[in-house]
Amino acid sequence: MDADRFLRELPGLFEDYPRSEHPLDRRFEPVLAQVENLAAENVLALLNLAASCLGPEEAYVEIGVLHGASLIGAMLGNEEHRFIGIDDFRLRGGSLEQVEGNLASFGLRKPEFLVGDVFELVPAGALDGTPIGVWYYDASHAYEAQVEGLRIAEPLLVPRALVIVDDTDWEDVDRAMDDYLAAQPRVRRIVKLDGKDRGAPQWWEGMQIFLWEG
Repeated sequence: MDADRFLRELPGLFEDYPRSEHPLDRRFEPVLAQVENLAAENVLALLNLAASCLGPEEAYVEIGVLHGASLIGAMLGNEEHRFIGIDDFRLRGGSLEQVEGNLASFGLRKPEFLVGDVFELVPAGALDGTPIGVWYYDASHAYEAQVEGLRIAEPLLVPRALVIVDDTDWEDVDRAMDDYLAAQPRVRRIVKLDGKDRGAPQWWEGMQIFLWEG
């Protein structure tokens, strides 16, 4: 995983990072217009850059696919990489068939999907042998789930993997990330972006990114 490239190129995606209302590349706007979502253009641009920095054989794993908008954003122009989505598809009427249809409408191949509870699937070995370069967690944001949602990925993360967390404006998520960071010396917070609750709606509900030192 080329985390240095990610950090170097992230500001260049925007005219005035992190204050820009949208990225310079507007190809993510149609995704949000056509797919029901809980995201923003800036978020999709960030995920897309992260996916583009994957090394050979490394995977982008997204926890909480919903209707597929963020997965589509990450995959655009990055189809040579491996993508895995994990969701039980019980939230907001989502379904795997709907996500596959949304992906197809943007000309994207079907990625790998694991349908079920990530807290059961991953500990049971569903991702064993998968070198993960990007772990994007956007599932349950209850405090305990938020912390555990990062811990279960640790054995699979490649050195200098990116761990990306959404909705970090929320009190439980913010507190969970601080506590996780304090308890895990092998991670370092490298990006913290406020969201709409803190005056920056261009980053939706806020994001934080951690670097797995390995």
